[in-house]
Amino acid sequence: MEVFYRLCVSVSIGIIGGFLVGGIKLSLRKEYTERQIQKSRRVMNKISAVLKYSTLLLLVLGFIWCVYYLVLGAMDRGQADYANNMSENIVAVLTVISIIFAFFEFLRHTGDK
Repeated sequence: MEVFYRLCVSVSIGIIGGFLVGGIKLSLRKEYTERQIQKSRRVMNKISAVLKYSTLLLLVLGFIWCVYYLVLGAMDRGQADYANNMSENIVAVLTVISIIFAFFEFLRHTGDK
């Protein structure tokens, strides 16, 4: 656990440092050329297509496995707690994935204005 704790602390420090340095860099350079803006939009559109496809795939797979664990819990009372915990974990992961996708789409559409 100590190694995992140190890993989490190190990653957190790196993210905070990168966030601060990125903020300073953003404040120093505020204008982008039209070419840079167009290139950024093309990349965002490509990433959006991949995210949309993979999010849909994961949601469908999550639905299938949640149904499986629902049936498992209904058929075998001894595994009802296990099935419930697994389906809760699946739903939690899919919720995070959906939030990330929605946030990315929000950023993509905000840049279009």
